[in-house]
Amino acid sequence: MATFKKKLISGIMLGAAVLAFAACGKKDENAETTTDGKTIITLGRQTAVDPKLPKGDTYNSNAYTRAVDKKFNVKIKDKFEANGDDYKRQVSLAIASGDIPDMMVVSRDEMKELYDNDLIEDMTAVYKNTGSKAIKEAYESYKNRPIEDGTFDKKLMGLPATAGDLGPSLFWVRDDWAQKLGIKLDADGNGAITMNELHDLAKTFAEKNPGGTAKNTGIAIAPTVVSGSYGGSGYSAMGIGDALGSHPGFWMKGADGKIVNGTVTKETKDTLTLLNSWYKEGILDKQFGTRTWDDISAMMVNGETGIVSGPWHIPDWNLFQAKEKNKDVSFKAYALENAQGKVETILNNPTGNFVVVRKGFKKPELAMKIINFIYDDMRNSPTAATDYPEIAAYHASAVDGSTRPFNIEINPATELLDTVSDAKAVLDGQKTENDVKYPDTRSLIKTLQTYSKDPAAAKSTDWATYTSRIFGVNDVLVKVRHEGLLTEIDSPFFGNTKTLEEKGADMDKLREETFMKMITGAKPLSDFDNFVKQWNKQGGAQVTQEVQKEVDSK
Repeated sequence: MATFKKKLISGIMLGAAVLAFAACGKKDENAETTTDGKTIITLGRQTAVDPKLPKGDTYNSNAYTRAVDKKFNVKIKDKFEANGDDYKRQVSLAIASGDIPDMMVVSRDEMKELYDNDLIEDMTAVYKNTGSKAIKEAYESYKNRPIEDGTFDKKLMGLPATAGDLGPSLFWVRDDWAQKLGIKLDADGNGAITMNELHDLAKTFAEKNPGGTAKNTGIAIAPTVVSGSYGGSGYSAMGIGDALGSHPGFWMKGADGKIVNGTVTKETKDTLTLLNSWYKEGILDKQFGTRTWDDISAMMVNGETGIVSGPWHIPDWNLFQAKEKNKDVSFKAYALENAQGKVETILNNPTGNFVVVRKGFKKPELAMKIINFIYDDMRNSPTAATDYPEIAAYHASAVDGSTRPFNIEINPATELLDTVSDAKAVLDGQKTENDVKYPDTRSLIKTLQTYSKDPAAAKSTDWATYTSRIFGVNDVLVKVRHEGLLTEIDSPFFGNTKTLEEKGADMDKLREETFMKMITGAKPLSDFDNFVKQWNKQGGAQVTQEVQKEVDSK
């Protein structure tokens, strides 16, 4: 009965999509241009809570839309605007009705649904004939994986964003506390510490209580333990798992060449065993399992914990709060070595979302031209600041990137490393601004120079930029690569399958609840094999088969 209902609903939705598509085609004939001949482009706009737009500017009319309108003789009009989950709901409603904007940003699963319902344009020829050299090279720097991910039946159905976060997950340490207690980390200066160093540091912070608070702990991690990506690794145990070869939630090739999920490996059991021992010892937060993300953030701000796990950019959107409360706060970042002295991590999914074009839109090449214009011409032109002063002013005042027509990023794989390395070389007098690889590196240089001149008087946001780029990127991410320490495991599959879509939430819930109980001792570690059986029975075995089939078909 449930299956029948699902098919009936799908049929209704598809019927609505066909009718709406016909209506869209009619709209093309009657209202595709303005009275003065401009091509109208309707957008599904993914917004931000606080875009920091100047007074008078809106998402529908701002520096970016004005530049695009003028460059291509178009008129951008937002069909809908929404943030976060509300944006996803708007996309879902548009897909269900078939009444989609001319262009919008969607996930791969949403793009697949649009493709299956014949609602979007094939962009293969557009990309081949119109994509700029720099944009194509950006995709090629990820071994063309973004293009592959956007391709169905040998047809490129969406223009991909890139997701260039570069692991590993780091441990951000209150360096002012370490100095106060005479603790010296990373004696060999390779940007990484050992598991024993992390343990001893957490134990010392727990026992010595350098923050002087009534509630103090060595290290706090989120109750989910797992993170779905390096970029989202804040407060997770991802770095600890990586050092033990455990990658829960990620698909990998096992020793036999077959697909396996890191959730059910021996290495994951080893990670749970270690965390359980730290919990018993009292260096892992005693309220582990009940702390929310906001709780741990408050602990960090209030000086109740001095070790925070997360990506290189966590100072920009989180740690700066501690600096605002206490000007004496300082953080340094370290990767975590495994037993072989290497830093292991899962290679981040190189593909972000996709820009799709409504089927029937008469100028689909405009999507590619807009991408070339914003993510190549404006970014790589040495005269961009003078050619587009309004946009340069946006950069200077940190106006959010969602104000661009497409809220995406398209960056070469090593752009972050190259940008920060160049900026540091300029700070050290080894290069001039004219020698940097990317023109927009110059704005970073200015911020770093402003902070360096007078750190005590600098804004917390400038401190965050300096801390993330110098202590996070330059001193760790760049260094572990130059030292030959980094081992990146390429996951063969990121995405969804039929069973994962239906049962993934329940599988995740089982994993999270079981891991939490094993860490706290509420469930014995000897029960891990039973958990694996239950996970497989609940859908894991079927999902693994489906992922294997997907991987084998490539």
